[in-house]
Amino acid sequence: MKLLVMSDTHYYNEYFERVLLKYKNKVDYIVHCGDSSLTKDDLLIKQVDFVVKGNHDDEDFPPYIIFQDICITHGHYYNVYKGYDEFIQLCKEHHCHICFHGHTHVPTHQIHEGIHFINPGCLMMNRGSYGFGTYAYVEINDSSVQVKYLHHETDEDVSDIVLEEGLSLLEEFKKLV
Repeated sequence: MKLLVMSDTHYYNEYFERVLLKYKNKVDYIVHCGDSSLTKDDLLIKQVDFVVKGNHDDEDFPPYIIFQDICITHGHYYNVYKGYDEFIQLCKEHHCHICFHGHTHVPTHQIHEGIHFINPGCLMMNRGSYGFGTYAYVEINDSSVQVKYLHHETDEDVSDIVLEEGLSLLEEFKKLV
């Protein structure tokens, strides 16, 4: 299964539209992990297969969606800045082995208790020294989960650049909350 995973587009619709057009017929599903800031009847959001509510969304998108063994959520409902404990509980409750989420504006791929936690980062701009936004291209085959983090404008693979710094940033957030 091939998925385009985005989050935290925050009205940066030119990036959102460009990435949608690029992947529309190349993936099985398109996922938005919240904070689109769009309405349910917006033409961009209607092209997305799964959309959840972020803390900047006024629409009544669901707080999470379970699809097969995948949990999709934003992160603010589950105290992601403090860690993954509440995510782990949610995923175990629904027998999920993968969780897509947003909220932190930090792209990461972590495995806790056998569950893959994948944050595509923020499409407009991530927190971090590198100064660009990201989205994720995810391939799931049987027990294999492959994630590529891509630059919001050039579509170049930036996984090595963003992942190492992302983990450090999340550890700093834990100290602040």
